[in-house]
Amino acid sequence: MKQILENLKKENNYRFLKTIQYEGKYVLYQGKKVLNLAGNDYLNIAKNENLREEFFRQIQKKDFFLSSSSSRSLSGNCSVYEKFENDLAQKMNKTNPHSLKQMKSKDTKEVLHFNSGYQLNLSCIQALGTLANTLFIADKSIHASVIDGLRLSTSTFVRFRHNDMSHLESLLQQHYKKYENIILISEALFSMDGDFTKLKKLIEFKKQYKNILLYIDEAHSVGCFDESGLGFARYLGLDQEIDFLVFTFGKALASTGACIITKKEFKEFFINKARAFIYSTALPPLNVAWTHFIFEKLSTFTQQRHNLQEKSQFLKNTLLQNGFEVLGQAHIISLMCKSNEKADELANRILQCGIFAPAIKVPSVAKNTARIRFSLHCDLDEEDLEKIVKSLLQ
Repeated sequence: MKQILENLKKENNYRFLKTIQYEGKYVLYQGKKVLNLAGNDYLNIAKNENLREEFFRQIQKKDFFLSSSSSRSLSGNCSVYEKFENDLAQKMNKTNPHSLKQMKSKDTKEVLHFNSGYQLNLSCIQALGTLANTLFIADKSIHASVIDGLRLSTSTFVRFRHNDMSHLESLLQQHYKKYENIILISEALFSMDGDFTKLKKLIEFKKQYKNILLYIDEAHSVGCFDESGLGFARYLGLDQEIDFLVFTFGKALASTGACIITKKEFKEFFINKARAFIYSTALPPLNVAWTHFIFEKLSTFTQQRHNLQEKSQFLKNTLLQNGFEVLGQAHIISLMCKSNEKADELANRILQCGIFAPAIKVPSVAKNTARIRFSLHCDLDEEDLEKIVKSLLQ
């Protein structure tokens, strides 16, 4: 164990916990007030005191439990869980004005709540892996929770080069006749490269190869797209084409937990086979009530979503104009440093200029792709964006 830790230090890949205090859009770190660009509070909901006060004014006493004291399959299935799931399902089943597909009763989706996105992906992928003659095909840049679920699964899995549809198609042609089910896995907005999946092309493949099921994680996009705030797939009018749609609540929604949106038979399957659902004490009802409250408010954050997109585009364009190599199509912008050493050096330099954006290194990203990841939010102003650029140019 000591040798492993020493090797991590030599590779500039040793992790340690940073003690911070939140103060609006800043954090206090090492005795210094610095602009926080490391969080995922994209709509600044977590810092919205008025919203919190409104929630606590309207919360009912029956929802104000700080522990469920059991898994949902035993005695932890409080009414607030089913109320949230039913109301979100109703929103998702409403006709999408962007969709070309007419909603039919057989397409109706249901919602199942989990304690976290990690637990959800891990246990749902593992559960799906118990289906006979199933192959998973996942994007190379998929989240660690999915990779861990694939490793625990008894089914075969292969991975295609990130967003490379030609490579994916070659894998489909190679495998589709051998398997009863092929489950394609991707993220709507990738957490590190900050680019969108090629969702329309994935759906074309699904229509072409009839044994495909589509699994899309909206962890970093739910809340941030569409007038409803219900994600990137909804914005494109394609959410009804997705068999397993995952929403994570700990980012733009400023809560905790996650849910999977799928057909009734799959919901019943996960209730019976997803181990993290079966064997975990459910989240406190208070947390679920807050998540429900935020979903009811999501459509009112149109201006915040507009601000987020506008400022993200401005920062990306400015960095490109100054000769930096950057990735990202939305509010996650990665400045490429290649080596761990260069990423650490740059992170420390901009920290001295008042910017908190720690280096991202292996295993969060592939070897030789270390970076500074700017996680933007809607309340950054022009002065903040200029400060970021100036800190990099020094």
